Amino acid sequence: MNPKQSKEITGLLRTDSGLLSSRFNQVVSNSVMQPRILQRFVVDYFAERHSPFSLWHCASKPLDDEALAELHLVRKAPQIAMASEVKQLAAEEVQLEGLEIKPVITAEGILAYGDLIVEMQGNPRENAQIKKFYQQLSELPEHKHSRLKLFLGEYQGTPVATGCLFSSADSLGFYDLATLAEHRGRGIGRAMFQHLVNEVTYSHHKHAVALVGEDQQDLWLNAGFYAVGEVAHYEFTPERGSAHIPNGPAENSELSDGRKSA
Repeated sequence: MNPKQSKEITGLLRTDSGLLSSRFNQVVSNSVMQPRILQRFVVDYFAERHSPFSLWHCASKPLDDEALAELHLVRKAPQIAMASEVKQLAAEEVQLEGLEIKPVITAEGILAYGDLIVEMQGNPRENAQIKKFYQQLSELPEHKHSRLKLFLGEYQGTPVATGCLFSSADSLGFYDLATLAEHRGRGIGRAMFQHLVNEVTYSHHKHAVALVGEDQQDLWLNAGFYAVGEVAHYEFTPERGSAHIPNGPAENSELSDGRKSA
């Protein structure tokens, strides 16, 4: 959606979606760096745009939670990184009366998918941004988002569940596996999961990956995934009326390795 706004330095990847959304603005860290580098390259960048973001830290050594708290990064529940070779996945067809899982192939379907994500995620501040993302996605030519496969689960004709697969160069990622709260406990989520697993087994990719909650691992382990490690999760929400986090080095300082601050 905004391909020119992904930047990388050693140990950090920053992606700016152009939306004011922690769901779509993502930062990935695979090493421990000085807090001032994280501030200049990431926090100040998004703060100056009044934009929230999510930080995912996947190194074996943890970040300093106290230092991150001073940068207004709030720690959330960690996720478990799961992976599998596609050939090792155990595909299973789950039939559930009244449930139909459909690929999303029209602009109207993309908008319906986005509306369901909004209904399930429960964050009013993000709602308009999520809707805007799926509106923009629905307006793209199909080949522009062909690597993103969306699926809607309809129970008795009503959309109640989502799931999607994203194809990278060497793997398929599972995302958005969720069911409306009032329809949980019926096996709909499990049916959607198995539907995506079946889709993956017919792909040319070698690996499949996902991030899941600590209490959701059994479903994935039973299908042939294994746990890779824990991924720490932080979220940043800019203070209203403030475009800059004031602590840290001067605005025009250079990072310790000679790079200009973002």
